[in-house]
Amino acid sequence: MTELNKLIEEALMEYASSVANPELKKAINYALFSGGKRLRPLLLLSVLADMDADVRVGRYPAAAIEMIHTYSLIHDDLPAMDDDDFRRGVPSLHKKYGEALAILAADALLTDSFEMFARTPADPETALALIRLASRYCGGNGMVAGQVLDILSVDKKITLSDIETIYERKTTDLFSLAVLSAAEIAGVSDETRGVLEDFSRYFGLAFQIKDDLDDIYIQIDGKSDLESNKATYPIIVGIEPAKEIFSEYKEKALGIVKKTLGEKLTHQIVLRNL
Repeated sequence: MTELNKLIEEALMEYASSVANPELKKAINYALFSGGKRLRPLLLLSVLADMDADVRVGRYPAAAIEMIHTYSLIHDDLPAMDDDDFRRGVPSLHKKYGEALAILAADALLTDSFEMFARTPADPETALALIRLASRYCGGNGMVAGQVLDILSVDKKITLSDIETIYERKTTDLFSLAVLSAAEIAGVSDETRGVLEDFSRYFGLAFQIKDDLDDIYIQIDGKSDLESNKATYPIIVGIEPAKEIFSEYKEKALGIVKKTLGEKLTHQIVLRNL
Protein backbone atom coordinates (compact mmCIF):
# COMPACT_ATOMS: atom_id res chain seq x y z
CA MET A 1 0.00 0.00 0.00
CA THR A 2 2.89 2.36 0.76
CA GLU A 3 4.10 2.17 -2.85
CA LEU A 4 0.63 3.11 -4.11
CA ASN A 5 0.47 6.08 -1.74
CA LYS A 6 3.89 7.18 -2.94
CA LEU A 7 2.74 7.17 -6.58
CA ILE A 8 -0.31 9.26 -5.68
CA GLU A 9 1.67 11.80 -3.65
CA GLU A 10 4.33 12.16 -6.33
CA ALA A 11 1.71 12.85 -9.01
CA LEU A 12 -0.10 15.37 -6.80
CA MET A 13 3.12 17.16 -5.90
CA GLU A 14 4.08 17.24 -9.56
CA TYR A 15 0.78 18.95 -10.31
CA ALA A 16 0.93 21.38 -7.37
CA SER A 17 4.46 22.46 -8.24
CA SER A 18 3.29 23.40 -11.74
CA VAL A 19 0.87 26.07 -10.47
CA ALA A 20 2.52 29.40 -11.28
CA ASN A 21 0.60 31.88 -9.14
CA PRO A 22 2.06 31.77 -5.59
CA GLU A 23 -1.18 32.57 -3.76
CA LEU A 24 -3.15 30.03 -5.76
CA LYS A 25 -0.39 27.47 -5.18
CA LYS A 26 -0.56 28.03 -1.40
CA ALA A 27 -4.31 27.51 -1.39
CA ILE A 28 -4.11 24.37 -3.54
CA ASN A 29 -1.34 22.91 -1.39
CA TYR A 30 -3.33 23.64 1.76
CA ALA A 31 -6.35 21.80 0.39
CA LEU A 32 -4.56 18.90 -1.33
CA PHE A 33 -2.10 18.01 1.44
CA SER A 34 -4.30 18.28 4.51
CA GLY A 35 -4.18 14.64 5.60
CA GLY A 36 -6.81 12.99 3.41
CA LYS A 37 -6.90 9.20 3.19
CA ARG A 38 -6.56 9.17 -0.62
CA LEU A 39 -9.22 6.47 -0.63
CA ARG A 40 -10.49 7.02 -4.18
CA PRO A 41 -7.07 7.09 -5.90
CA LEU A 42 -6.01 4.11 -3.77
CA LEU A 43 -9.02 2.19 -5.05
CA LEU A 44 -8.01 2.91 -8.64
CA LEU A 45 -4.43 1.75 -8.13
CA SER A 46 -5.39 -1.25 -5.98
CA VAL A 47 -7.79 -2.54 -8.64
CA LEU A 48 -5.01 -2.21 -11.22
CA ALA A 49 -2.59 -4.06 -8.93
CA ASP A 50 -5.10 -6.83 -8.24
CA MET A 51 -5.58 -7.25 -12.00
CA ASP A 52 -1.79 -7.50 -12.46
CA ALA A 53 -1.82 -4.30 -14.54
CA ASP A 54 0.88 -1.62 -14.43
CA VAL A 55 -0.08 0.65 -11.52
CA ARG A 56 2.16 3.46 -12.80
CA VAL A 57 -0.17 3.92 -15.76
CA GLY A 58 -2.87 4.91 -13.27
CA ARG A 59 -0.90 7.47 -11.27
CA TYR A 60 -2.14 10.56 -13.15
CA PRO A 61 -5.81 9.47 -13.28
CA ALA A 62 -5.54 8.63 -9.57
CA ALA A 63 -4.22 12.12 -8.85
CA ALA A 64 -6.94 13.63 -11.03
CA ILE A 65 -9.66 11.88 -9.03
CA GLU A 66 -8.16 13.14 -5.76
CA MET A 67 -8.13 16.65 -7.25
CA ILE A 68 -11.83 16.33 -8.13
CA HIS A 69 -12.61 15.02 -4.66
CA THR A 70 -10.71 17.93 -3.08
CA TYR A 71 -12.52 20.51 -5.22
CA SER A 72 -15.85 19.02 -4.12
CA LEU A 73 -14.88 19.27 -0.44
CA ILE A 74 -13.81 22.91 -0.85
CA HIS A 75 -17.20 23.72 -2.36
CA ASP A 76 -19.07 21.67 0.28
CA ASP A 77 -17.49 23.75 3.05
CA LEU A 78 -18.47 27.12 1.56
CA PRO A 79 -21.09 29.24 3.36
CA ALA A 80 -23.52 28.79 0.48
CA MET A 81 -23.26 24.99 0.83
CA ASP A 82 -22.64 23.21 4.17
CA ASP A 83 -21.01 26.26 5.79
CA ASP A 84 -18.26 24.33 7.62
CA ASP A 85 -15.45 26.23 9.30
CA PHE A 86 -13.21 23.18 9.72
CA ARG A 87 -12.05 20.28 7.56
CA ARG A 88 -9.98 17.44 9.05
CA GLY A 89 -9.34 19.39 12.21
CA VAL A 90 -8.01 22.57 10.59
CA PRO A 91 -9.74 25.68 9.20
CA SER A 92 -11.49 24.97 5.91
CA LEU A 93 -9.97 26.59 2.85
CA HIS A 94 -12.35 29.57 2.71
CA LYS A 95 -11.67 30.33 6.39
CA LYS A 96 -7.92 30.21 5.79
CA TYR A 97 -7.68 32.08 2.48
CA GLY A 98 -11.07 33.68 1.94
CA GLU A 99 -14.06 32.62 -0.14
CA ALA A 100 -12.87 34.03 -3.46
CA LEU A 101 -9.52 32.24 -3.44
CA ALA A 102 -11.14 29.04 -2.16
CA ILE A 103 -13.61 29.04 -5.05
CA LEU A 104 -10.86 29.73 -7.57
CA ALA A 105 -8.59 27.02 -6.11
CA ALA A 106 -11.45 24.54 -6.44
CA ASP A 107 -12.06 25.71 -10.02
CA ALA A 108 -8.38 25.13 -10.81
CA LEU A 109 -8.37 21.66 -9.27
CA LEU A 110 -11.40 20.55 -11.27
CA THR A 111 -10.20 22.04 -14.54
CA ASP A 112 -6.61 20.83 -14.17
CA SER A 113 -7.81 17.32 -13.33
CA PHE A 114 -8.76 16.79 -16.97
CA GLU A 115 -5.24 17.63 -18.05
CA MET A 116 -4.03 14.97 -15.62
CA PHE A 117 -6.37 12.41 -17.17
CA ALA A 118 -5.01 13.37 -20.59
CA ARG A 119 -1.46 12.66 -19.37
CA THR A 120 -2.26 8.98 -18.78
CA PRO A 121 0.65 7.03 -20.33
CA ALA A 122 -1.59 4.89 -22.53
CA ASP A 123 -3.08 5.09 -26.00
CA PRO A 124 -5.13 8.24 -26.80
CA GLU A 125 -8.38 6.26 -26.90
CA THR A 126 -7.88 5.21 -23.26
CA ALA A 127 -7.13 8.76 -22.13
CA LEU A 128 -10.23 10.01 -23.95
CA ALA A 129 -12.34 7.27 -22.36
CA LEU A 130 -11.10 8.34 -18.91
CA ILE A 131 -12.07 11.95 -19.60
CA ARG A 132 -15.53 10.82 -20.69
CA LEU A 133 -15.89 8.77 -17.51
CA ALA A 134 -14.88 11.74 -15.38
CA SER A 135 -17.39 14.00 -17.13
CA ARG A 136 -20.15 11.42 -16.72
CA TYR A 137 -19.60 10.61 -13.06
CA CYS A 138 -18.67 14.09 -11.81
CA GLY A 139 -20.85 16.41 -13.87
CA GLY A 140 -24.47 17.46 -14.05
CA ASN A 141 -25.76 13.89 -14.09
CA GLY A 142 -23.23 12.60 -11.55
CA MET A 143 -21.64 13.98 -8.39
CA VAL A 144 -22.86 17.54 -8.94
CA ALA A 145 -26.43 16.28 -9.38
CA GLY A 146 -26.10 14.52 -6.03
CA GLN A 147 -24.94 17.72 -4.37
CA VAL A 148 -27.92 19.58 -5.82
CA LEU A 149 -30.34 16.92 -4.57
CA ASP A 150 -28.66 16.99 -1.16
CA ILE A 151 -29.08 20.76 -0.83
CA LEU A 152 -32.70 20.64 -1.99
CA SER A 153 -33.52 17.86 0.50
CA VAL A 154 -32.94 20.06 3.57
CA ASP A 155 -36.15 20.58 5.59
CA LYS A 156 -38.08 18.36 3.18
CA LYS A 157 -39.65 14.97 3.72
CA ILE A 158 -37.85 12.45 1.53
CA THR A 159 -38.03 8.69 1.07
CA LEU A 160 -35.43 5.92 1.30
CA SER A 161 -35.34 5.88 -2.50
CA ASP A 162 -34.60 9.62 -2.49
CA ILE A 163 -31.72 9.35 -0.04
CA GLU A 164 -30.26 6.40 -1.92
CA THR A 165 -30.34 8.42 -5.16
CA ILE A 166 -28.57 11.30 -3.42
CA TYR A 167 -25.87 8.96 -2.11
CA GLU A 168 -25.45 7.19 -5.44
CA ARG A 169 -24.77 10.50 -7.16
CA LYS A 170 -22.97 12.47 -4.43
CA THR A 171 -20.77 9.69 -3.02
CA THR A 172 -20.88 6.51 -5.07
CA ASP A 173 -20.24 8.09 -8.47
CA LEU A 174 -16.73 9.20 -7.51
CA PHE A 175 -15.92 5.68 -6.29
CA SER A 176 -17.31 4.36 -9.58
CA LEU A 177 -15.06 6.74 -11.48
CA ALA A 178 -12.02 5.39 -9.62
CA VAL A 179 -12.85 1.72 -10.12
CA LEU A 180 -14.03 2.04 -13.72
CA SER A 181 -10.98 4.11 -14.63
CA ALA A 182 -8.89 1.15 -13.50
CA ALA A 183 -11.10 -1.16 -15.54
CA GLU A 184 -10.61 1.06 -18.60
CA ILE A 185 -6.83 1.11 -18.20
CA ALA A 186 -6.71 -2.66 -17.65
CA GLY A 187 -8.94 -3.31 -20.67
CA VAL A 188 -11.39 -5.62 -18.91
CA SER A 189 -14.44 -7.19 -20.51
CA ASP A 190 -17.85 -5.53 -20.42
CA GLU A 191 -19.02 -8.22 -18.01
CA THR A 192 -16.21 -7.51 -15.55
CA ARG A 193 -16.80 -3.78 -15.93
CA GLY A 194 -20.45 -4.27 -14.94
CA VAL A 195 -19.50 -6.35 -11.91
CA LEU A 196 -17.01 -3.69 -10.79
CA GLU A 197 -19.66 -1.00 -11.20
CA ASP A 198 -21.93 -3.03 -8.88
CA PHE A 199 -19.06 -3.24 -6.38
CA SER A 200 -18.59 0.53 -6.52
CA ARG A 201 -22.28 1.11 -5.82
CA TYR A 202 -22.43 -1.18 -2.80
CA PHE A 203 -19.13 0.11 -1.44
CA GLY A 204 -20.13 3.75 -1.88
CA LEU A 205 -23.53 3.31 -0.25
CA ALA A 206 -22.06 1.34 2.66
CA PHE A 207 -19.34 3.97 3.08
CA GLN A 208 -21.88 6.80 3.29
CA ILE A 209 -24.23 4.92 5.62
CA LYS A 210 -21.29 4.17 7.94
CA ASP A 211 -20.46 7.88 7.90
CA ASP A 212 -24.07 8.67 8.84
CA LEU A 213 -23.98 6.19 11.70
CA ASP A 214 -20.65 7.51 12.95
CA ASP A 215 -22.05 11.06 12.96
CA ILE A 216 -25.23 10.30 14.89
CA TYR A 217 -24.00 11.46 18.27
CA ILE A 218 -21.72 14.27 17.14
CA GLN A 219 -22.97 17.49 18.66
CA ILE A 220 -23.81 20.19 16.14
CA ASP A 221 -24.77 23.53 17.71
CA GLY A 222 -25.89 21.69 20.82
CA LYS A 223 -27.98 19.15 18.90
CA SER A 224 -27.19 15.64 17.77
CA ASP A 225 -27.22 14.81 14.06
CA LEU A 226 -30.55 13.05 14.57
CA GLU A 227 -32.07 16.38 15.59
CA SER A 228 -30.63 18.28 12.63
CA ASN A 229 -32.57 18.95 9.43
CA LYS A 230 -30.26 16.98 7.15
CA ALA A 231 -31.59 13.77 5.60
CA THR A 232 -29.53 10.67 6.36
CA TYR A 233 -30.18 6.92 6.45
CA PRO A 234 -30.64 6.79 10.26
CA ILE A 235 -33.15 9.64 10.09
CA ILE A 236 -35.09 8.11 7.20
CA VAL A 237 -35.22 4.46 8.36
CA GLY A 238 -33.95 4.51 11.96
CA ILE A 239 -30.61 3.54 13.48
CA GLU A 240 -31.01 -0.24 13.63
CA PRO A 241 -32.44 -0.62 10.09
CA ALA A 242 -29.60 1.62 8.84
CA LYS A 243 -27.09 -0.72 10.50
CA GLU A 244 -28.74 -3.70 8.78
CA ILE A 245 -28.62 -2.01 5.36
CA PHE A 246 -24.98 -1.08 5.95
CA SER A 247 -24.09 -4.70 6.77
CA GLU A 248 -25.93 -5.95 3.69
CA TYR A 249 -24.13 -3.57 1.33
CA LYS A 250 -20.77 -4.19 2.98
CA GLU A 251 -21.09 -7.95 2.51
CA LYS A 252 -22.19 -7.51 -1.10
CA ALA A 253 -19.18 -5.29 -1.81
CA LEU A 254 -16.81 -7.74 -0.15
CA GLY A 255 -18.36 -10.69 -1.98
CA ILE A 256 -17.98 -9.07 -5.39
CA VAL A 257 -14.40 -7.95 -4.87
CA LYS A 258 -13.39 -11.32 -3.42
CA LYS A 259 -14.85 -13.20 -6.38
CA THR A 260 -13.56 -10.78 -9.04
CA LEU A 261 -10.19 -9.63 -7.66
CA GLY A 262 -9.44 -11.97 -4.77
CA GLU A 263 -8.61 -11.16 -1.15
CA LYS A 264 -5.83 -8.77 -2.09
CA LEU A 265 -5.31 -5.00 -1.93
CA THR A 266 -8.83 -3.88 -2.87
CA HIS A 267 -10.33 -6.34 -0.40
CA GLN A 268 -8.11 -4.87 2.33
CA ILE A 269 -9.22 -1.34 1.47
CA VAL A 270 -12.89 -2.32 1.78
CA LEU A 271 -12.29 -3.96 5.15
CA ARG A 272 -10.26 -0.99 6.40
CA ASN A 273 -12.86 1.60 5.44
CA LEU A 274 -16.05 -0.27 6.27
